[in-house]
Amino acid sequence: MMTQTDELVAAYLARVERAASRLPAGRREELIADLREHIEIARAESGAESEAEVRTILDRLGDPESIVAAADTQTDLPRVTGPVSPYPPAGPFPPSAPAAPGRSTSRTGLWVGIAVAITVVVIFFCFAAFALARSDNSSPASPDVAPVEVTPIEPSDGP
Repeated sequence: MMTQTDELVAAYLARVERAASRLPAGRREELIADLREHIEIARAESGAESEAEVRTILDRLGDPESIVAAADTQTDLPRVTGPVSPYPPAGPFPPSAPAAPGRSTSRTGLWVGIAVAITVVVIFFCFAAFALARSDNSSPASPDVAPVEVTPIEPSDGP
């Protein structure tokens, strides 16, 4: 004979099973078995015997439709939803244009180009700053040298 709390659990699992009707049979059975085991363990650990305590356990598990939706995204089995369309799915944003042949859709090239351009600009400014600093010193330092007097040599008359 089923108790009122057992009937609550059975009704909850029936709701899960109805919501899981779109899942493959194996995944649906696995989900129901996992939930049943979880409920049994939670009832045993907490000593839940009253209707309120069992409802608390079921409420903590969540809405059956939400559980099935989460289980549907976690399945590794292929989903059969109908014929596959050759067109991309419509969404709030238009699909991006396909890449031209031979062009990568990766943005790595863009980032490398930006890095090279920044490096060239930094080097240019460093050389410009160096050239300006050098031109402010007017001329290179020259040692103080006394002027040399040059005396002309007079031609001599013979050897």
